[in-house]
Amino acid sequence: MADFGTADFRNVLLAGSRSSGKTTLAEALLFHAGEISRRGTVDAGTSTSDFEKEEQAHHYSVYSTLLHATHQGKRINILDLPGAPDFIGQAIACLPAAETMVLVMDPEAGIDSMSRRLMKLAQSLDLPVAVVVSHIGEGVARLGPFLGELQEAFGRRCLPINLPTGKGTGVIDCLLNGEGESDLGPVPGFHTELLDQIVEIDDALMERYLEGEEPNYEALHEPFERAMDQAHVVPVCFTDALSGAGVEALLDTIVRHFPSPPEGNARPFFMGEGKDEAPFVYSDDPSKTLLAHVFHVATDPYLGKLCFFRVYQGTMKVGDQLFIGDGKKPIRLSHLFQIQGKQRTPVKEIIAGDMGAIAKVEDLHLSDVLHDDHALDYVHHKTLPYPTPLHALAVVPKTRGDENKIAEVLARIREEDPTFEAHFESETHELVIQGLGEMHLSLVIERIRNQGVEVETKPPKIAYHETIMSRAEGHYRHKKQSGGAGQFAEVSLRVEPLDRGGGFEFVDEIVGGVIPKGFMPAIEKGVRDIMRRGVVAGYPIEDVRVTIYDGKTHPVDSKEVAFRTAGKFAFRDAFLKANPQILEPIVNIEVTTPADAVGSITGDLLSRRGKVFGTDVTASGTALVRASVPLADMMDYEPALKSMTKGRGRYTMELSHYDPVPERISQDLIASFGAQRS
Repeated sequence: MADFGTADFRNVLLAGSRSSGKTTLAEALLFHAGEISRRGTVDAGTSTSDFEKEEQAHHYSVYSTLLHATHQGKRINILDLPGAPDFIGQAIACLPAAETMVLVMDPEAGIDSMSRRLMKLAQSLDLPVAVVVSHIGEGVARLGPFLGELQEAFGRRCLPINLPTGKGTGVIDCLLNGEGESDLGPVPGFHTELLDQIVEIDDALMERYLEGEEPNYEALHEPFERAMDQAHVVPVCFTDALSGAGVEALLDTIVRHFPSPPEGNARPFFMGEGKDEAPFVYSDDPSKTLLAHVFHVATDPYLGKLCFFRVYQGTMKVGDQLFIGDGKKPIRLSHLFQIQGKQRTPVKEIIAGDMGAIAKVEDLHLSDVLHDDHALDYVHHKTLPYPTPLHALAVVPKTRGDENKIAEVLARIREEDPTFEAHFESETHELVIQGLGEMHLSLVIERIRNQGVEVETKPPKIAYHETIMSRAEGHYRHKKQSGGAGQFAEVSLRVEPLDRGGGFEFVDEIVGGVIPKGFMPAIEKGVRDIMRRGVVAGYPIEDVRVTIYDGKTHPVDSKEVAFRTAGKFAFRDAFLKANPQILEPIVNIEVTTPADAVGSITGDLLSRRGKVFGTDVTASGTALVRASVPLADMMDYEPALKSMTKGRGRYTMELSHYDPVPERISQDLIASFGAQRS
C-alpha cells in the first residue's frame, strides 16, 4: 500500500436512484484506475459492490459498499449507496463519511423523486454535490434538455465541467479549456458560464478575470473547491460506464477538483448534551488525539460483526486502547482492515481522512464515536434525519423452536439498518417487524429464510396511534387479599391532551404525602404499560399529560405492584371518558411519472383519500406529482403505479404527520380489537 497523507484522500458517495448506473460506474472507476483487471456486471452478479446474496439475486444494491481506487497519486474512497427508497436508511448513515456526494442520474429517467430527496439530504448536512450524467452513449438527443431540467430543478449552479463529444463516445473539458465543439454546442459558451460562476467566490480572481486574464488550474482550484463547499457550483460530468466514455475524466475531476478532507466542509460534530451542547471543531491532523465515527455496520461470514468508520482526527493503530463515546471501559484493537467490496485487507493503521473497518467489537454500534482521550467523551455527530418505518408485518416461524434463530437475524439487521425495527407484541404474542416499505420487509424475510428458517407472515399492520381530545379524571382502587400479605393502592389521576407530537408527560401533584414519593415510579410504569398496549383499539397512546393528584395507601399492604396496577386502571378509566380518538399516519408522496399518466396518477391518489398539492411537468414529458395520502390506503400502491405507468413510474414516501381517522374506520378498528380480545 502506498503512503498517503490526509490531503491525498478524496472521499465520495456514489448516490442516485435505482437503475441510474451507480454500481456500473463504480466498477468502471475501479477498472480504469487499475484496481481490478476485469469488469463485473450487476446483471451477472459479478460486480465488486453487489456481492451479497440478496443483491446478486435481485440485481440491485441493498447495502452500502466501501471501495477504493488510486489515481494520480491520490486515494479515492468510494461509498456505493443503495438507490431504492426502501434502503435509504443505509445511505443516510454514510453521509457523514464523505466530503462530496456524486449524484448519478440517467437522462432517460429525468429528475426523479429519489434524486430530489438525496439533494435535499446533502444540503441539510452542508455536503457538496456533483452530478454525473450516465449512459451518454445511448443517445445524445436527451442530454441538452436534461441539463436544462437539472438547472430548473436545482438551480443555475448546475454547470458542466465537461461535455459529451463524438455522439457520446467521449468528453471534452470546459473548465480549463475554452475551445472546441461538443455534442451540446460550442465549448466557449459553457466555459464562460462556468468561469463567471466560479469567480464570484473570489474578488481578486474576479478582478483579474474582468481585466481579461484567463485563470489556470492553480488560480481556479481553491475558488472552485470553495464554490463547491458553498453550493455555489454543482459541477456536472458526463459518462458512459459501459463504453468508458468520460470515466478517466471523472477520475481526473475527483482528484484534481473535488475537496480533500482539509478542504471540505467540516462534519457537524458537537460536544456536550442539552443546553451545554456546542459545536466541536476537529483538526484534520494525524498527530492529534483520535476522533472516528462509525457510519456502517455489516456481518461478515468469517469475521462476524464488522464496523466501518471514518477517521476525522488522529491515527487509529492496531493495539490501541480506545473508548466508545462516554464509556469508561476501553476496547483494544486487535485488527484493522482496509475494504474493497468483500475483500478485507489487514493494515497497521488508518490516519485522519481515511476509512476502514474493525471486526468483532460487540459493544460498537452505528453512529458511535471512537476516541483515545476522555476529554472527547461527550463528542457526538449531529443526529441524522432517518425516515420513520411505517410498514409492518407479523412474523411467525413454521417450526417451533426457531424463535431464537429469527431473533438473532433480526438483531443483526437492527444493528445494520437504522430504519428497521422489531418488537414482540405481548397482547397478541406476535413478533412484528417494521420497515420503510414492501421491498424493505421482503428483503428482511429473505434474509431470515437464507439462514434456513422458514417463516409465515401476516398482512401489514398500520402504525395507528390512540390519543384523547378532552380532559377527564379517572380513579381506581386495587385491593387484593389472598390469605397472607395483601395488596392495596388507590390512585386518582387526570388526563389531558397535548399538542400533536407532544409525546407523554407525567406530573406529580400529590400534597400531604397521601401517596409516598417512592410509589410514583410504579404508578408511571403502570400508565406506560397501558399506553404501549392501547385502550380502545390496541394501538400505542401518545400526546397525553397524566397528573396524579390524589390517592390512598395502606401501612402494610401497599406495594409497588399494587400501585402499578392501580395506575394502569385509573388511566384506563380516565382515557375512556376523555373522548378517545384513533390517529392514522399521513405520508407525503412524490411520484415521478410520464406526463401522459398524470391524470391517472392524480385520480388514483384522490381515490385513496389523498390531497394533491401540485404537479410539475418538464419539457421532456416527465412529471412530478406531490401529494399527501393516508398510509392505510397505500399498501398496494407499487403494483398500481406500475400498471398506470407501464412500469415507468417511481415514487418516494415519508411520514408527514398523524390525523384522526374517519368515524367509519375508527369503529371498524375498535370492533376488530374487541373481537381479538373476546
